[in-house]
Amino acid sequence: MNRFRLAAFLPSPRSLVRALRFCAAAVALHGMLLWLATATEPVFPVASDLLASVYFWVVLVPALVLASPFTAMFWQLGLMTAPGWFAWPKPLGIALAYLIWIAVLLGLALAVRRWSNKNRLAQLSDPPDAAR
Repeated sequence: MNRFRLAAFLPSPRSLVRALRFCAAAVALHGMLLWLATATEPVFPVASDLLASVYFWVVLVPALVLASPFTAMFWQLGLMTAPGWFAWPKPLGIALAYLIWIAVLLGLALAVRRWSNKNRLAQLSDPPDAAR
């Protein structure tokens, strides 16, 4: 009985692969949005405080959250800027963090797909038990 309850909450490998690929695409799209917002900021300065706060919460905060696991590595590579009490990654560090996240998510999707294919092939190659 417990086996069926547990199985109700496990996603299928196909949907898990899809979700991991979707997350990788979302991180890539957010990285492009961050690059586009940074590139157009000198040309089109922020007109209002509302747009500035939306830009901060929608673009910059997620970028800092995605880069935070790699802070120690960025300090060693010289990819951090610390002008005052708050330190943040340089643009190359943020790009590196985004590339690492995309590679990890796509690698996990590939591993799940290979694992599910391996299990499916193992089930297909086992002969049915005729004695039962």
